[in-house]
Amino acid sequence: MKRGIGTLLIGSAAFAGGIIAGLLLTPKSGRENRELINEYGKETKNWLREKGQQIKTDGEKRIDKVSKGIRKTVKEAVPDLYEATENLHFSEEEEVEEITKNG
Repeated sequence: MKRGIGTLLIGSAAFAGGIIAGLLLTPKSGRENRELINEYGKETKNWLREKGQQIKTDGEKRIDKVSKGIRKTVKEAVPDLYEATENLHFSEEEEVEEITKNG
């Protein structure tokens, strides 16, 4: 975990350093650079929005699949009590005795 965060920080710092060096060494004017950065920023924002939506959709599909699997597993593992007891027949005396006995 710490290694991943360190790598992310180093990568971000290197990226920012590259951007700054590029801006300082470019032959374009400040206005052109700002317009270019603004354009790339909008493209990046749209790309991140699309990827975020895609990740969200994929996550919801995976959660739904896991949920269905859990329901299926529980349904198979837990017997249906109505089906399990439908062949049990008690007489009225046995029912009254059972109810009286167990409350």
